[in-house]
Amino acid sequence: MNRSIAAATSGSNRNKGVLLLACAFGLLSALLVFAFLNSRGGGEDVNSKIFAGEGAETVVVLTRDVNVGEKITSDMLTTRTIPATALLPGRVKDSDLSTLVGKVATAPMYAGEQVIDAKVTTYVGQDTLAYKVPQGMRAISLQVPHEAWIAAGLPQPGDRVDILGITTLSKVDPLTGEEKPNVVAGYIAQDVEVLAVAQAVVKTVPKVDGANGGDGSSAGTSATTAGAVKQEAATYEKAISITLALPPDLAAKVALIDAMRDDVGQYRILPRQKGDTDPITGKQVWTYDDLFPVR
Repeated sequence: MNRSIAAATSGSNRNKGVLLLACAFGLLSALLVFAFLNSRGGGEDVNSKIFAGEGAETVVVLTRDVNVGEKITSDMLTTRTIPATALLPGRVKDSDLSTLVGKVATAPMYAGEQVIDAKVTTYVGQDTLAYKVPQGMRAISLQVPHEAWIAAGLPQPGDRVDILGITTLSKVDPLTGEEKPNVVAGYIAQDVEVLAVAQAVVKTVPKVDGANGGDGSSAGTSATTAGAVKQEAATYEKAISITLALPPDLAAKVALIDAMRDDVGQYRILPRQKGDTDPITGKQVWTYDDLFPVR
């Protein structure tokens, strides 16, 4: 019995030894193949051979991070072979690398990222307000009679805000003839972009290529393809107006509030946390009765 156990243990050890030896040879073979390919064409060639396959393409990628508004230079670009499943729409092929030099980034881009047409433009310095109004929106400027109306004058171009309207009218009780205050407060617009505070505007780089042949003559911009970089802007001490981007119908409502006397109609600018795009939930209009409900 002891002999049988010893024989089984010995056979198991031999099997483990053979398995370890096979793993060592496999690893050695992989290293030899890597060294051979590396000696034939360097690291990039190895990368190309690994990723090459049906549908693979050599495209332009970035060598470092690129910020919004930064001009593309040749040292920022290189090429890499990308498998078909990882290719992005609008990618720039290696043969078109030179066409990117001198263009400007409309969105943040990162090292190793494929360069796509939607993130670069032949932007040539369109600095008028018309180029900063998102497509489908209208720019409207509001007077600033009190700094508290615009959050102490602290909102800056590029911030996102909500607009609260407040009207103080009166109504007559049909039974008693008594005149009572009719105060209403409600949200007029949500997630609104601040385009300017006084004459300080946000620095934007609109994507103007494509619509009219890529010559930069298009006046339309898109919120999804335009980048924005904050620049130093005036606060309330220098500000007499705030300019917002609103749909035409909401712009008309805000204009009605702005046209009222200060003791009748007011607005409040409520800045949002950076990145918060969620709609306001729950009740959005309040009256005097909500403030002092009848018990």
